[in-house]
Order: sequence, then C-alpha cells, then structure tokens
Amino acid sequence: MRQEAVKELSDSELVQVIVWAQSEQKARTERRKQETIAKIKELARSIEVDIKFARGRGRPAKTVAHQE
Repeated sequence: MRQEAVKELSDSELVQVIVWAQSEQKARTERRKQETIAKIKELARSIEVDIKFARGRGRPAKTVAHQE
C-alpha cells in the first residue's frame, strides 16, 4: 500500500485499516512464537531433553501470609 492510497482513505476507512493491521500484526507475532516453540521442542527431543514452557507471564500471584 502506498502512502498516497492511505491519504485518500476516509477517517472511518483509515481506522478500519489500522484495526486490520494491528490484528494481522498480533497474529503474525503469535504464529512466530508458536513456530519458535515448536523448533525448540524439536531440537530438545533430538538431544533427548524434556522441556516444558510455563503458560503464565509476568509477576507471580501474591500469596497471603496466614497469621496464627
């Protein structure tokens, strides 16, 4: 898409293109992530190493201290 074509879009069309582009960007990122995980698992299997990926990211859940 050329910049001239973008300039010719209405505001609502431009918003829609942005939404589509962000969605596509997210899908590509997830696809690359899954492909990378698959490659890592395949390489690990080839040297007989068992690996597991944690599902969560970020800080661990807070724990509550129990007072007696």
